[in-house]
Amino acid sequence: MLNNIENIFASMAPGLLKIFQGALIFSIKIEILKLYLELVEIARNIAIVMLTSIAMLLLAMIAFVMIHVGILIFLPYSLEAKGWIILLLGIIYGLISYTVIKNMCSEKTWLQISKSAEMMNGIMNNKGDKKD
Repeated sequence: MLNNIENIFASMAPGLLKIFQGALIFSIKIEILKLYLELVEIARNIAIVMLTSIAMLLLAMIAFVMIHVGILIFLPYSLEAKGWIILLLGIIYGLISYTVIKNMCSEKTWLQISKSAEMMNGIMNNKGDKKD
């Protein structure tokens, strides 16, 4: 009797294994599809934010230039003095934008924003604890 039961399980095992394997692969495919759709949504949101940011920056730059031109038109200085004012303002704004872009593109800033340095320190501390 016990031998018959073992034979039944032995004959059913490959079929059950294929069923479980198929179900596991199917559930993994569903999870991967969920992650892919989430990534597509994230990419879409990033694209929308970037396009909106670019449009707002262009609009702000146009407004900025128009305000300066308007002020320079109404100033009672000579054309040469207005030229020097524009040159000085251009240098100042160029240095400000260079500094901001340099800081935003630095690796140190991105490590701080993403908190990667903290994660690396945590991993290194845990690794050190496991050696002891």
